[in-house]
Amino acid sequence: MTHRTIRRAAAVVALVSGSIALAGCISLGPKDINDAPASVPHPTATKTAGAPGADDLIVRTADTELRLESLPEEAGYEGMPDGAPALTGDELYVFVRQDGWMLFAEQRGGDVVGCGPDLAEPEVTDLGDGWWKVTNRSEADTYALWLHAGSGPGLPMGGTVGASQAYVEWTTETAFDVPATSALDITTYGDADGLSITLSLSDVDTPLTAVKATITAVGDTGSVETELSIPDWACDQPGDLTLHAPLAQEKLNGISEVTGYTAELYLDGTTYTATGDINTAASAEPKWSPALP
Repeated sequence: MTHRTIRRAAAVVALVSGSIALAGCISLGPKDINDAPASVPHPTATKTAGAPGADDLIVRTADTELRLESLPEEAGYEGMPDGAPALTGDELYVFVRQDGWMLFAEQRGGDVVGCGPDLAEPEVTDLGDGWWKVTNRSEADTYALWLHAGSGPGLPMGGTVGASQAYVEWTTETAFDVPATSALDITTYGDADGLSITLSLSDVDTPLTAVKATITAVGDTGSVETELSIPDWACDQPGDLTLHAPLAQEKLNGISEVTGYTAELYLDGTTYTATGDINTAASAEPKWSPALP
């Protein structure tokens, strides 16, 4: 599973909540839970966690409807409280009553290395009429599922500003193959001159016991090669790896602006290579040959 910090996850919440524009639309008012799409189950059992309000989240499985009292915003940083309601299955259906509110979901697993919980993103699908489908796309396990729904700058005219968030102890039943991913960042190096090179690997299916990486930054008038290593500040979950190196300004003087890269990565007996364009404003996603395990 992909490791990310909870602080980053909270930033994603803000991005999701505010980035989908509905400018020019007029709110039609709160959604009606009875107008559920045909794919949404209609369970006979209802459970309540706390004292939910009218705009708080409602979660359904095939056999249970769970009404959740909204938790304080800081709960997203503090972790799932003891006694959180539990649900089982690979699919959950979430009702968000207010028009224009968006839903964000995150699976938080165990902390096996002391870096914070191992995080994964389920698939979140807008079904319409206030209903959202949350589908597991990670390993079969028990997670603290963080659900956050809220308004943002794209709220329709006349819509209600606010948010509701809650935890569910979610036990998933099917294991999905999570593909390995990577990201390469060549960015300004804090307050110092020069650049910083960081290669991040996630969900790699190899022991990661023998690792080397070399990045060649390519500019308009030349190139410079740098060997990366695991920095002291890195703290990665199993299957994840961070490699890093500073790139001093004096090494960059002869290549002008960085526009591309060549990467060579050695993992447990196999060498992987990638070449592509890059700039200091955005990450690149290397296309490795052969593909990462």
